[in-house]
Amino acid sequence: MADHIEAELIPGTEILLASDEGYGIHSNTNEELVLVPTPSDQPDDPLNWSVGWKATVILNQAFFVFISVLTPLSIAPLTPIFMQEFHKTLTQVNYLFGAAAITLGYTNFIIVPFSNIFGRRPAILICGLVCVLANIWQALTTSYPSFIGARVISGFGAGANESIMPMVIADVMFMHQRGLWMGLYFWAYFLGTFIGPIISGNIAAHVSWRWFFWVCTIFQGVSLIMMIFMFPETLYKRPNLATSDHGSNHIRSLPERPVGRPSKHQFSLIPRPEFEDKDLVFRDILAPIQIFSFPIILWAAFSFNFAANCLLALNLTQSQVFAAPPYLFSPAQVGFVNFAFVVGGIIGLLTAGPFSDWISMRATARNKGVREPEMRLIALVPYVCICLVGMTVTAVGYQRHWPWQAVVVIGYGFVGIQVVSIPAILISYAIDSYRHIPGQIMLAGTIIKNSFGFGMIFYFNDWAAKDGFIPPVMTMMALTVGFTVIGMVVFMIWGKKFRRATMHSKLHTL
Repeated sequence: MADHIEAELIPGTEILLASDEGYGIHSNTNEELVLVPTPSDQPDDPLNWSVGWKATVILNQAFFVFISVLTPLSIAPLTPIFMQEFHKTLTQVNYLFGAAAITLGYTNFIIVPFSNIFGRRPAILICGLVCVLANIWQALTTSYPSFIGARVISGFGAGANESIMPMVIADVMFMHQRGLWMGLYFWAYFLGTFIGPIISGNIAAHVSWRWFFWVCTIFQGVSLIMMIFMFPETLYKRPNLATSDHGSNHIRSLPERPVGRPSKHQFSLIPRPEFEDKDLVFRDILAPIQIFSFPIILWAAFSFNFAANCLLALNLTQSQVFAAPPYLFSPAQVGFVNFAFVVGGIIGLLTAGPFSDWISMRATARNKGVREPEMRLIALVPYVCICLVGMTVTAVGYQRHWPWQAVVVIGYGFVGIQVVSIPAILISYAIDSYRHIPGQIMLAGTIIKNSFGFGMIFYFNDWAAKDGFIPPVMTMMALTVGFTVIGMVVFMIWGKKFRRATMHSKLHTL
């Protein structure tokens, strides 16, 4: 006999498994996966595109994210070169990083509304072109003020990597698929910051630091061409089939879904703006401010910030540590230590998304087909432990001059795992809870992350030089582990109550 369940379908709560006897009814046979969000019956609906087209779109985005973040955030090994060439202090050279980092965040106040009105395609093409021009400027710059200006423009173009790909994932992927693809997003993002220092250090050591920016220009140009021909528009206005995706008359399962491909107009270079009057003002101007009052989004954004800036802490200090005695690494050798981040990031990519999706689907099955966003949070536990070990080994190893193998392999490698995994799970949770506003959620996270990171360049290296490396690095570890664990416990218990408290917000109608 089937067991009927009483599911309170507040925003974020979804029926993902249904049997022949009905939705929200648990049966041991003939259960089908319900598609959330509900696709239309049109073949050009991005939710209905073939697997090949979805993969093409997302992989193009991943390549853009990788190359556009590589240029502005990969100059750590070049720090001694810039200090000598421009006659600046360590802190002043760090402003070159900060100028790009702060612009990366705040430029999304323009990019997110633009992409919601004119579409993802024109937004990414314009940002790609800006990146190409900024890279050329950086390669040709001859003065420190000019370099700062080029870095600001570079951050403006690269800002799209902070928001567009998560929006595209929400456009083309169903809820039960997003964990893996959000993992790919964060892997592509942090892979750029991992590999970038390796590339920049080696090019500077063997050719010239300027050629690093020329190489970035070439790859950014390739990315732009790929976007023109292989990235159709994913913003799609579906008919309002029901007041909610839980409307029983409009729920689709996998076998019922038509499989299509992008239409010709979705490759147009001339956007068709979607103005929505008051809703537009609320969604794109007021919503990014209001969501800071939503506890789930606020926690996810701050925990994302701390986890991501653990990597920045090590990027800022790697030249300070490894270029000095007893290591005396060259810029190229300093760059090579980032290979540990790459390996850790690959492990995070291959485990975090699939693991959190698997955890969530098993919990959904036990809950008779009803899925709660909080079900994926328990997947944070192993990665929080990995963060604790990695940052502790790095801090103590820095201070006591441990063999570089221990610091790099264990410390850097473990941080590489967590910096992909924790943000992927956190942002997936926030988007599962408030799935109509993925761009605004990423904007909130990016603003906090980049503002905090920008502030770090003013004090982090000086703090380490004054008090040693243990206090600053362990502080970042404590903030990440403490904030994540406390929030995880709170929201696993009361997360649904917080979602219920915000269920009447206008954000759910956008």
